[in-house]
Amino acid sequence: MITFVPKHTSHSAIDGYTRCGKAFELRRVLKFPEPPAWYLIAGTAIHTATQQWDEDPGGSSPSELFVDAFHAEIDKARAVWPDDSQWQAAGWGLNGQRYEHWFAKGQTYLEQWASTSFPGALVDIELDVSTVLPSGLEVKAFVDRLYQVSPTQWVIWDLKSGASRPESDQQLGVYAALTRNFISAQYHMAADRLEVLAANYMLKDDVAYYMDVDHWTLDTVDTLGRQWLTAVTSGVFLPVRGKNCGRCGVSEACYLQSGDSPVTRVYDVLNPNYAKVD
Repeated sequence: MITFVPKHTSHSAIDGYTRCGKAFELRRVLKFPEPPAWYLIAGTAIHTATQQWDEDPGGSSPSELFVDAFHAEIDKARAVWPDDSQWQAAGWGLNGQRYEHWFAKGQTYLEQWASTSFPGALVDIELDVSTVLPSGLEVKAFVDRLYQVSPTQWVIWDLKSGASRPESDQQLGVYAALTRNFISAQYHMAADRLEVLAANYMLKDDVAYYMDVDHWTLDTVDTLGRQWLTAVTSGVFLPVRGKNCGRCGVSEACYLQSGDSPVTRVYDVLNPNYAKVD
């Protein structure tokens, strides 16, 4: 068994572990090769294109920015995994959301973004609010957009290109706590005087959905991070079975999903024949 000692944590690391410990182990600890996902490729391209638009709205059209970014991300993915028929796609079977879906959807989203009303003055894009927590654990975080409404009121928008709105406030809560800490240090203001609002901006709806994140503090994030660190360094990686297991990108290496196979014998300790090679 590999002892996993992470250098830092993040919302995505904590969330990935919580969603399924086994998938976390296969992805992040054992590095099982996972095919690219069309929705991640498109999501990255959308983030790149919206950033380029916000930085230079007088340059290329929003649609052109997305198309160029989308094709660049596809080229990167093909360099690693040439057979795009194996790439992951949301939806089922032939109805999965692949190139044609995202080529059209991404351009629509960019044109929409270019005419969206924002909550305040844009302060920064992809703002790095990473910090070292009181316990000494480093946490990484990048805020998609930070806006300022007044000297004491700030707004975070996290751009979401998927179909489902996050139910948990964890990501926005972590971002709000770290952003409050960042602003306090940068502008020499007491953290308790700052109001940081946070929303998931859903591109499919052109709506920013706000969540109550006032109760999230640096100590809250620190406690969460330390609990996560204790679990992963102890080698506790429990599987969480559910409807998405069949679409999981590392399911080939998961015994509970794929059964006894040469792959699960190598990767999954839950296989009774683990480490037995014919």
